Amino acid sequence: MRIVPALSSLLLATSLGAQAPVKSVDELRAFFAQNCVKCHGPDGSAHSAEGKKLGGFDFTDAKKAAKETDAEMEKTIRKGIFFGLVMPSFKDRLSEADIALMVKEVVRKAEKGKAIAPKQEAGR
Repeated sequence: MRIVPALSSLLLATSLGAQAPVKSVDELRAFFAQNCVKCHGPDGSAHSAEGKKLGGFDFTDAKKAAKETDAEMEKTIRKGIFFGLVMPSFKDRLSEADIALMVKEVVRKAEKGKAIAPKQEAGR
């Protein structure tokens, strides 16, 4: 009978250890630069031709951003929009913690005219 609790503890520790570590804010900025710029623009304002055409969300518009909760933004990143056809789902590339950090530290801090890029690249 002692084997069952020990085995359960081992399986729990193994599954927790198998999770990918949370990406850093710089890694998430790089992810944004590689995957989100086409529609949201380098600064998150969605003012590019493609962003306007596809109706990309302007993260730099405080009034619009205030209408969206973090949970709604996280869901959009996780699931995409219109079954991944308008905006792809990133649930297979970002963990739940990554998505939450992306919203809190990247999307919510976007500033018009200031490119979202890793710190090393932002100063170039």
